[in-house]
Amino acid sequence: MINARIFDGDIVYIRSSKSVENGEIAAVVVRDEEVTLKRLYYYPDEGRMVLRAENPTVRAQEYIGDELNHVRVLGKAVAFLSTIR
Repeated sequence: MINARIFDGDIVYIRSSKSVENGEIAAVVVRDEEVTLKRLYYYPDEGRMVLRAENPTVRAQEYIGDELNHVRVLGKAVAFLSTIR
């Protein structure tokens, strides 16, 4: 999330919610094994969700159809605490 100024070791505050608005940064569980922080874009009419990193070197993750059953939103990122680097 480097383009959002969030770096490894920073503390991110999450407001618990089962959904977020498109383009907001969310904490998301994928396949009950990976928790990630990404910009979330959900297209219910298409049955598609895209998780985009704020790092140009990281590819977007796309989930379609039944794959959405393995993705769960924990909440919205509302603030973060960073140290001076």
